[in-house]
Amino acid sequence: MTNYSYLARDRTGRIARGELAADSASGLKTILHAQGMQLISLEALPEPIVSLWGELSPRRWMPVRSRDVEFALRQLSIMLRSGLNLLSALKSLHAQTELAAFAAILETIHKRVAKGASLAVALEEHRVFPPIVVQLVSVGEQTGNLEHVLEQSAKYMTQRRTAITEVSIALTYPAIVAIAAIVIAGYLTFAVIPELQKFLGAMGRKLPRMTQSLVDFAQWFQINGGALCVALVALVVGLIFLTKWPPGRLWIDRWLLRLPVIGNVLRLSGTAALANSLSVMVSSGIKLVEAVEIARRLQTNRFLAGLLKIAADSIIRGKALAPALAAREGFSPVLSSMVAIAERTGHLDATLNEVAQFCDTELKSKIKRMSQLVEPAVIVVAGGIVGYVYIAFFMALMSAGGNFK
Repeated sequence: MTNYSYLARDRTGRIARGELAADSASGLKTILHAQGMQLISLEALPEPIVSLWGELSPRRWMPVRSRDVEFALRQLSIMLRSGLNLLSALKSLHAQTELAAFAAILETIHKRVAKGASLAVALEEHRVFPPIVVQLVSVGEQTGNLEHVLEQSAKYMTQRRTAITEVSIALTYPAIVAIAAIVIAGYLTFAVIPELQKFLGAMGRKLPRMTQSLVDFAQWFQINGGALCVALVALVVGLIFLTKWPPGRLWIDRWLLRLPVIGNVLRLSGTAALANSLSVMVSSGIKLVEAVEIARRLQTNRFLAGLLKIAADSIIRGKALAPALAAREGFSPVLSSMVAIAERTGHLDATLNEVAQFCDTELKSKIKRMSQLVEPAVIVVAGGIVGYVYIAFFMALMSAGGNFK
């Protein structure tokens, strides 16, 4: 296969430039003719030089991330707006991709589209593209507004990734502090203080009460630690099986929504994701019942997904969407009230976009507030544990010097 740079004229008379791989110049002409384009000129491109560093670069063999898909969708949108046809844009996108795994995916997509499949069908075969992106691309191909839809898809994925990243960052620092405190306290309790006990015992001295309590705990853990670990493993396995069992997962997800702080964050996150996805899909031309069904598959909380199932059935029966979203312990109340107004005024997509922005702002505020509460609490608890162990340790050292008896 040889890469060609070509200049062609489409059915409307517009000039199109692009790159395409073909067995020969006549093969390229046949491919363009099948697409309704008349070849004007072509030029064979030299084979790309692949450096040894490019092949061995760790970046090349990394897995496909959400930001890689977002960048590809935006690049594809830009190339289509610039006048390239879809096949040429896909070929160019494949040539620019550094990731080996993503390059293989783009090559497969290019081949499927070249054989006559739609872009949506080609994307659906790869899990790196979310269902909402596939549906939006399908609508974009039907309406002839593919470049705009691709940009909207990339924007949606970016917003969702940003929300997940903010939650992860808010919980990372407290988790690191807690783990560090446990490791330090464990090392002193199980390794250092027992050696001090032996040293003091050889001198005929006893450990201070505070230090002795840690030694007693270490001895208790050595006796019962195996059974405790087995119990914890059994608990974790039981929770995993419970989450895999649909009724159990539904109960857990509903219980999480009832928690004082975390429940509000999860509820706002689900509401923002729903409003954002529905806004993008409705403005792109997807029917409301189909948009709600797609949004249901995107919900990670099974209780909220069940509410969307009820909402979809309600729409099919000719009823309004708002009442189905007003269930207790479900989405934020602002969603159902704003949707009720939008259904009367007929501006559902704009209203949903405003709800998404409002919920995103509230979600960021609550995440920040949660991190402000969690960080001091974790630091106080971790500091208390480490402080207790340190005091007990230094009391044992002072006892060795004769200051404590």
